[in-house]
Amino acid sequence: MMEKVLVLSTLFSVATFGSNAQAGSPAKEGGDPKRTIEVHIEGAAKDTIYLANYYGNKLYYADTAYADAKGNVTFKDPKGYKAGVYAVVVPGPKYFELIVNEPVIKLATKKDDLLPALQVKQSKENEFFIGYIRFLNERKLQGDALRARLDGAKDPIGRSAVKAEMTKLDSAVKQYQRDLVANNAGMLVASLVRMSMVVELPEARKADGSLDSAAAYYQYRAHFWDNFDLTDDRIVRVPVFANKFEEYMSKVIPQVPDTIARLTDELIAKCGNSSEVFKYMVHTITHKFETSDIMGMDAMFVHMALTYYCPKPGQPSRVDWMDAGKLDTLCTRAKKMAPLTLGKKAPNIALTDTTEEKWINFYDLPQEYVVIIFWDPHCGHCKEELPEIHKVYAEKLRPMGIEVYAVAKAVEPALMRDWKKFIHDKGLDWVNVGLTPTVFTEARKDPRQFIPKYTTLESLNYADTYDVFSTRPSSSWWTANASSLANRSVPTRSRTW
Repeated sequence: MMEKVLVLSTLFSVATFGSNAQAGSPAKEGGDPKRTIEVHIEGAAKDTIYLANYYGNKLYYADTAYADAKGNVTFKDPKGYKAGVYAVVVPGPKYFELIVNEPVIKLATKKDDLLPALQVKQSKENEFFIGYIRFLNERKLQGDALRARLDGAKDPIGRSAVKAEMTKLDSAVKQYQRDLVANNAGMLVASLVRMSMVVELPEARKADGSLDSAAAYYQYRAHFWDNFDLTDDRIVRVPVFANKFEEYMSKVIPQVPDTIARLTDELIAKCGNSSEVFKYMVHTITHKFETSDIMGMDAMFVHMALTYYCPKPGQPSRVDWMDAGKLDTLCTRAKKMAPLTLGKKAPNIALTDTTEEKWINFYDLPQEYVVIIFWDPHCGHCKEELPEIHKVYAEKLRPMGIEVYAVAKAVEPALMRDWKKFIHDKGLDWVNVGLTPTVFTEARKDPRQFIPKYTTLESLNYADTYDVFSTRPSSSWWTANASSLANRSVPTRSRTW
């Protein structure tokens, strides 16, 4: 397998230039963003032409211009265009990409042959950039041909010869990259190429000379960002950064909340609090884990919110892009979720059974493991799923000494009636408690008649305490000392950071 990958390891890491993705630049953001982009597009007379810019690895609308009768198009915005990778989009839609980093950029092409016909009339950055794209495309074709020859070669001598050619091609691409970077220091294209290059590291070996895979991993992780300047705001507008960031977050870092938190904090610290890279990282990580359906990852959302969004006493929030109302909502939610994450001590619940007389305290249950279920007797999903959960309870959980503490919403007489009927009809013989009409009504008048003798305010407000806002039953697993083992719920709304 490795013999087939050799030449492609270099080519494929950068061969997306000029098609659907581009690499980014670690050069510092600076200078006047008021730039002019002039493009002559043969065959595009009177067409509407769009300019798009990358943010992360996605293209977003930036501007509109109209071609004249000769196909000349000019993009010029009084606010300017921030440096990065852009795309000129023609009807089709089809597009070609370019580097925006100079006061004036002049290009020419043909509507039906965008990249092959592309000529750079004025832009040193794009002369090198387009030349690099074409070099990569040519080397990729050569690499594909070599791979096909290798697949067809049967004798060892023939295969060895092809592998030697692949090695030579791979070396040529790497040398081209090194030369471009070395000979064009300070140019954005040089930075683009540098970020696309694989960091070359020495082989990690044990004392006996054998490969040390663990040391190799830690070395790879430690040097993952060597070719990136994380203080450069422009990298948020080039997709190679976003692609590498996604790779780092999903494939390089072990998917354990504590480890993710530590390593992402270290990474974010390299950006500077006021940079666009800081904003991109904090926003992306927070959204990723707030919307994650992987059990336990809500701890990362809580960590991000409390570390970066929620202001410390006497200090402003580190986030300046969210209005006060949304920030307050986010922080309130994070603080509610904090005691519900894995390993944290669960808030106690003490509610009555169907008699409304017997109070059952979750902390007093003798079982080592307890599953807490929250449900509504008028919830269709709940009535479908609870019998299935009870089947698992009867066949597997109870024999293992695991109890279920099922909390029902029974604040009205109709809910109370249907709750009692459902658990009787379905034989739900686990621990059934609920917020009943009597307790609910009396507690609203004067909660002190129940608190602290029988229950707690957190118990009476269990839906808020446990963040229960789902249209499906939700469950949490807890140990005998009330430490969370797992927490499952179905999010009912998305959030925009």
